[in-house]
Amino acid sequence: SRMRRLPCAFGATMVGRDRHVLRNRPIASFSTSDQLGHSASGDASDGRPRRSGLRGQNHAYDGDKSITPPAKRLMVASIAASAAAAKCAEMTSVARSRYWQLALRLRVLVLVAAVLVALSWLLALLDVMFSTYGTASQQASITTTSSFAVVINTYKRPDRLHDAVLHYAETCGTEYSVEQVLVVWSQVGVDPPAVDSFFSAASDAVGVRGGQSSTLTAEASDLYPGRRRSEVIVIRSEKDSLNSRFLPIKDLKTDAVFMVDDDVRVDCSSLLHGFRGWQSSPDSMVGYYPRLASPPLLSDASSDSVAGGKRLVYHTFPIVYLRGVFNMVLTKACFLHSRYLKLYSGDVHPQEIRDYVDQHKNCEDVAMSLLVANATRNTDAAPIYAEGSVTDTGLFGGISTGTGHMRTRSDCLGDMIRIYAEHGWDVPLFDVPLSERSWLRHYPGLRYQIRPGNFFEWFSLGNILT
Repeated sequence: SRMRRLPCAFGATMVGRDRHVLRNRPIASFSTSDQLGHSASGDASDGRPRRSGLRGQNHAYDGDKSITPPAKRLMVASIAASAAAAKCAEMTSVARSRYWQLALRLRVLVLVAAVLVALSWLLALLDVMFSTYGTASQQASITTTSSFAVVINTYKRPDRLHDAVLHYAETCGTEYSVEQVLVVWSQVGVDPPAVDSFFSAASDAVGVRGGQSSTLTAEASDLYPGRRRSEVIVIRSEKDSLNSRFLPIKDLKTDAVFMVDDDVRVDCSSLLHGFRGWQSSPDSMVGYYPRLASPPLLSDASSDSVAGGKRLVYHTFPIVYLRGVFNMVLTKACFLHSRYLKLYSGDVHPQEIRDYVDQHKNCEDVAMSLLVANATRNTDAAPIYAEGSVTDTGLFGGISTGTGHMRTRSDCLGDMIRIYAEHGWDVPLFDVPLSERSWLRHYPGLRYQIRPGNFFEWFSLGNILT
């Protein structure tokens, strides 16, 4: 019985060895009981009952005096090894069958995954080769405005301000159509940094990209005629207010304004492509953060209005992507026309909205989106999404990371729409298809190809079930 538990390899070895020994034994030396492998009880010459199985075989060999003890042991081992080998073969066959069944499923899964990856890479390659910016009609309508101004909003973050000015004024500069960089300084009672402090002395002495002075030598100008540092101006605000970022700018030289927070860096090429998108539709807001204000998923007649205004929920990129529509872009990185600055601060724009922004220290970008949508409601100047490469360090410590931020944004929408209703205005926001209002035209144009400018936008999941 111990032999039945022998490993398959040992059983096979024993079978081969026993066959060699038994092959040299005379046939006459085998008894009938040996050939049958068992004997009936009470039939032995010694009168003792025989037991079936290996034990019975062992006793049968004991009664056969022609079998020597070594041969007898080898025969018993041979039979046990044969049984073990047969059992092992059966188990191996079952295991092999199950393995190949499992392997087949795995092969199918791997094959499907490989096909999907290959198609994804093929689409990515085709997209790189054949994607365009804007439609033919949009390209044809690009205005002659050749440059734009960057307006940086900052507050008590000198390191981020320094990096922002260096990026937009020097890394990008006039090579990427940046005419001016204007810093809105809202820290009342604190002197702003000198313009020269944004640039190192080493960069002022070298006439190369990433380090140019506004007063390059004649020799450097000849060597690098297309690379210049943009003009930098610091604007001191008389009031500590988020509304200050939208004040009319006296020294502004361009119609195009790129509003940006000091913690957002738009890649220079992406910045230039966004400017081209604005040139195709100067009345539109062209930005890198599309958002959606929509009624709640589960609503009833009693909750459809809040204080006389329609209730809306503020949604970020994941919902924009899933639904395929948006109706505003954030001014944390957005191109707009300079005349909207005058409208925002003028009498046409309700003072209650500006007071609301000062009181809550939030939602000035929502206020600007509503203003532009209201001013262009009878035109085709819908917002445009400028897909590009954006670094946003504010995701790890800015206002938008605070507890209850998403709820605050939704409340802003409801309160500002109520103010609009008091002035006799309807909700000016209209949903537009994300694929049709994206400046970057992917090939072959599948909606899932659209991506956020910053990867961490995928994790902005607040209000996703609201």
